[in-house]
Amino acid sequence: MPLDLSFLATPGMTCDWRMVLAYEAAVEAGVLAALPATPAELAAGLELEEGALRALLEGLAVWSVVEVDEQGRYASGAEAPRLQDDAVLRQHAVVIRRWATLLGDRLGDRTASCDQLSARARPELLLDFLAANARRLIPSVLEICLGRFPRSGRVLDLGGGHGEYSLELAQRGLRPVLQDLPDVLEIADRDDRLTEAGVELFPGDFFATLPPGPFDLVLCAGVTHTFDGQRNLDLYRRLRTIIAPGGGLAIVTFLRGRNPVASIFALQMLVATEAGDTHGEEGYRRWLGEAGYGPVEVQDLEGRSQTVVLAGR
Repeated sequence: MPLDLSFLATPGMTCDWRMVLAYEAAVEAGVLAALPATPAELAAGLELEEGALRALLEGLAVWSVVEVDEQGRYASGAEAPRLQDDAVLRQHAVVIRRWATLLGDRLGDRTASCDQLSARARPELLLDFLAANARRLIPSVLEICLGRFPRSGRVLDLGGGHGEYSLELAQRGLRPVLQDLPDVLEIADRDDRLTEAGVELFPGDFFATLPPGPFDLVLCAGVTHTFDGQRNLDLYRRLRTIIAPGGGLAIVTFLRGRNPVASIFALQMLVATEAGDTHGEEGYRRWLGEAGYGPVEVQDLEGRSQTVVLAGR
């Protein structure tokens, strides 16, 4: 299988959409968890249609997600996704459905929606996908952030609901505060891993409330591209009031025109948000300047499609 199973893969390296949807169907029906088994055994145990199961398994065998022996018994195959890749691949399926359903409609109405998509939404799956994506970025992101703001002690992880950045910050001896919506934090801390690691949780909409400062660093990873320019400007003005002198703001995002994946991600923002976009570097420089920040520095993450935008208070 390709190293990157997500919809954020480099063009030409993305998974076959047919495999993605077949895998999701097999997981959600409990098929893969019930292997090894024959289609007849699966049909009886899962109360599914035997012919449909056979078609699904034969299809997955094409990509070696499953394999079949001479007795017609299916088992996990050589190319079966690893456990840590499951959420990435299943979220890929979610994105395929969203693009197929909403992309055309959103060209004329940014608020166009689909009740069927809303009914199938799984916040836990999205957080698991975001966490898997963040784990690949964290070492490089923190090296850049702490290189620019080396005296950081207290850090606000803004909108970092999966908690991966906060966990790493706590492990490094810093004092992270993680802010996100209440229902997001409830999911993120469902196994108490955040609180046990010493991460302070602050539930709330950051356009309405912020934790008391001062913070040496505010980290906005995967947040700003979900808003339009005015909302970004408003947010940066609010955040500046809780940043300590000598501290700063770090934004991890996709920048328009930086690479092909950033252009593709703009389409995801079109179907997933009502106003989000992959904004350009000039936009971030302008908003941060208008919000009163100092010089802006932009660093691409080596080997990745994201960029870190840094600004001192």
